[in-house]
Amino acid sequence: MFGFNGKQKSVLHLTWVAFFLTFVAWFNMAPFHTAMMKFAGLSLDQIHILMIANVALTIPARILIGALVDSYGPKNVFCGLLLFAAGVCLYFALATDFTGFLIARLLMGIVGAGFVVGIKMVAEWFSPEKMGIAQGIYAGWGNFGAAAAAFSLPVIALLFPEETGWRMATAFSGLLCFIWAGVYWKYAEEVPDRGRNFKVNLVHSIEVTSRRDLVLQVGLLVPVYGALLVFIWKLTNHPLPLLSTGISWIFYVGIIGLFVLSAWDCIRNNLSKLLAGKIPKEEQYEFRQVFVLSLVYALTFGSNLAVISMFPRFLESNYQLTVASAGILGSSFAIMNLVARPAGGWLSDLLGRRRTLFLLVLGTMVSYVLISNAISGWSLGVVIGLALVCSMFLQAGSGACYAMVPLIRKDLTGKMAGMAGAYGNVGAVFFLTIFSFVDEQSFFYILAGYAFLVLLSLLFLKSFKNLHASYR
Repeated sequence: MFGFNGKQKSVLHLTWVAFFLTFVAWFNMAPFHTAMMKFAGLSLDQIHILMIANVALTIPARILIGALVDSYGPKNVFCGLLLFAAGVCLYFALATDFTGFLIARLLMGIVGAGFVVGIKMVAEWFSPEKMGIAQGIYAGWGNFGAAAAAFSLPVIALLFPEETGWRMATAFSGLLCFIWAGVYWKYAEEVPDRGRNFKVNLVHSIEVTSRRDLVLQVGLLVPVYGALLVFIWKLTNHPLPLLSTGISWIFYVGIIGLFVLSAWDCIRNNLSKLLAGKIPKEEQYEFRQVFVLSLVYALTFGSNLAVISMFPRFLESNYQLTVASAGILGSSFAIMNLVARPAGGWLSDLLGRRRTLFLLVLGTMVSYVLISNAISGWSLGVVIGLALVCSMFLQAGSGACYAMVPLIRKDLTGKMAGMAGAYGNVGAVFFLTIFSFVDEQSFFYILAGYAFLVLLSLLFLKSFKNLHASYR
């Protein structure tokens, strides 16, 4: 397969399945919005809150796990995350009130950080010339877990009474995570002597090689913590004020304090080295690469998360579909992962990284414009067809994006993947918050507008270099 050796194949398949199951768990609520409103007594506003909560903590979790995986290795971190996912799935399935569901979805957001772990594992095992297709297969087949949750969990729920079926299906997704944690621990292997090839530390900031890049990194943190402020604001205000003004201000101050600490961490760990000018030439890189790719991933993954979260219920409400039918058709917005994301990595290796990404972002922008027009009255078949096309561009764009991240500085792959991955959830939080205030047509127009801004940002993307070779 693509010239991979036996060890590479084994690691790749074990790792994408682990990622796949974390995504099944992460999106196990999406097909059951109506069932939860009917049998758990939740309101539509509460469902909107849970949708945002599901992606909120993934933002800091991806940054933290990026540092953990650089320090403790992807095998240990992935096994721990799978066990954590199993526990959260069971907690969610047993919840009886909105507070329980809210805590479960916040904790489940941490599970969404599993993507970063496999990026590191694959980067250790594959050479740069095979990085695009290997990362594409890992991320594409793993991300398919979102689609699998949409079309398989409702079918599993049908095996049980209607009022408990959705609980049994979500608990089942946790059981699968528990089983695979044992499989991954027994059979997954890390590259021998990993510790001598990669810097091991728990510093969360990314090493930069110029003062301008230091400013860029601090600036990149602003939307990360801004998304958390937006989430607290959403919990405090109409239509569902869950937090009092006093409590919300405690959270605001805490989040701003965390931002200040993170910014100081960046400055403290970089400035002295920058002022001394003791950075070897082979370690130098441009942080703008991370900056632009983070904006790209907010589009290709963040908007995808947002649409996946709302699409099944949109189809159920507007086309009078059953929960199972809406789930199956709603998976069309994620089903292209199996081929599109690996194809994005492959095209990036074949045609050039910047050129490929530009074409895919352009296709995403056009697709969102077409969908925004289609949902005003076009047939179900046309809407599903456009969703498939848009999904193809989004998933391929994510594959092309992460074909680049491991090539910037290999020893910093975990942290860079964590930062760019966090932006996927930054985008999801902002987009889902916007969706709670606008109709579907305006929502897709806004996504198209952001795609245009990302297209402009690609003008600042430069050729890629790692420590050993140049890539275009």
